Amino acid sequence: MRLKKACFVTKFLIVVVSICAIITLVSLQDQVRAAKAEVADLEQQVLYAEQEKALMEESLQDLGSDKSIKKIARTRLGMVESGEIVFYDADAQ
Repeated sequence: MRLKKACFVTKFLIVVVSICAIITLVSLQDQVRAAKAEVADLEQQVLYAEQEKALMEESLQDLGSDKSIKKIARTRLGMVESGEIVFYDADAQ
């Protein structure tokens, strides 16, 4: 009788441990999915940052050129080349 009781307890413990293991695995799968989504998002951010860096490096290289100096003079300082006609919009105020 004692052997049957011990066998039942052992089987019960095995079932309980198995259920706990299954629950843990399901929980870990959700965490893995979330981590993979985060990795994909971070990879996208890195790609965007690399593209932005390349554009900044390109504009930094072009900074000393005549074309760049003229562009800055026109947009930031409002300068014009000699011989150009400037029109002002009176309604823009």
